[in-house]
Amino acid sequence: MKKVLLLLTLIFTLTEATAQNISYGEYMERVFKDNIALTAQRMDIDIANAAVTDSKVYNDPSIALTYTNNEDWSKGLGQGIEFELSRTFTFGVRRSRIDLAESERTQAVALLEEYIRNFRADATIAYLEHLRAKMLFAEATEIHDDLCEVSTNDSLRYLRGDIAKSDWLESRMAQGVAKNTMLAAEAELRNSAIKLGYYMGDVTCAAQLDGSGSLEIAEAALPLEKYTQAALEHRADLVVALGKAEIAVAAQKFNKAQRRPELDVTLGATYNIADPNFTTIKAGVAMPLKFSNLNKGARLMDELLVKQANVGIEEARLVVTAEVMQAYNNFKYATKQSETFSSEMLGDMRQVVDSKRKAYEMGEIAFLDYLIVQRNESEMRGEYIDALFGKAVAWVELQRSVGVDLKFGAQPTNE
Repeated sequence: MKKVLLLLTLIFTLTEATAQNISYGEYMERVFKDNIALTAQRMDIDIANAAVTDSKVYNDPSIALTYTNNEDWSKGLGQGIEFELSRTFTFGVRRSRIDLAESERTQAVALLEEYIRNFRADATIAYLEHLRAKMLFAEATEIHDDLCEVSTNDSLRYLRGDIAKSDWLESRMAQGVAKNTMLAAEAELRNSAIKLGYYMGDVTCAAQLDGSGSLEIAEAALPLEKYTQAALEHRADLVVALGKAEIAVAAQKFNKAQRRPELDVTLGATYNIADPNFTTIKAGVAMPLKFSNLNKGARLMDELLVKQANVGIEEARLVVTAEVMQAYNNFKYATKQSETFSSEMLGDMRQVVDSKRKAYEMGEIAFLDYLIVQRNESEMRGEYIDALFGKAVAWVELQRSVGVDLKFGAQPTNE
């Protein structure tokens, strides 16, 4: 028995030594620094900046060099070399193209902010899931340790003849069930730690991550109107909807500029090689006939796209308002649910379990009576942990719905 205890102590010590403690602040810092998906999303801004630079390009001129010979080569008559330089001039196309690219860049920034809004909330919920798994594992471990002690004591009591073999077997089976529950909780804890590693961009040793803190959220909700007003002013998806309208208007102006008349200006010179030598200078202007403008389909499509984008703004406002209201109600409900538990209630339940255990060890009650009380306590503690987790997640979702970087004022950790 001493060797077994020594081995368990050694394993526990090694596990603690390899565990990597990480606070919520450290976790989020690494998430925003090293997450691969977020890094890829940030590249959209660089791409949009490159598109703005590209939109500033001017039309390229064209150059042509032509050799002519109008007679028999043996006579050497009518030979000439012609040089020509031409360029197409447009009116307002370049400016409108730049405006369109800048509108798309603004849209890319808004989309990144919207991505970060959801990404921050998802990463925080992953941390809360890890804390919940850690608490459930601790609870399962405590139950297993209690039943392990009871089973060990029962084996000695059976050898002394104080209890029947069936009583000892009952406690041993209960210990086995508790061990399986503990192992499942440990697997869930390791998986939640690996998820943290994913968000931090490195899962090599993620299973050893150990988050610190509490699920308790002490902050009370403000009036609903304040959240709704803040969301309508700051939600990034509303900025995205406004950006779509700006892009639609910019695209409409760009397409309108492309339908304007263009000028093809040509300058050239022809040098006659044969006698008599002479040089011919020419200049010309050409204007395409825009008969295609008689088709009103493109104009109608641009107008409808602008109207559609404006309707999208109203829809986005409605969606934002509804999401805030739902998140607010969920937080209020989660708060009330968590308030049904108290430290006194949990403490009293623990005392009942301890008293039932003493009563069983003194032979006053059956093992099943003790086991039922312990399972009731385990269920209550599990519900309490779930209630804390639900309230913490509801708080994060409320902040997500508002869209303001509140720094998660109710930190899910005690840093």
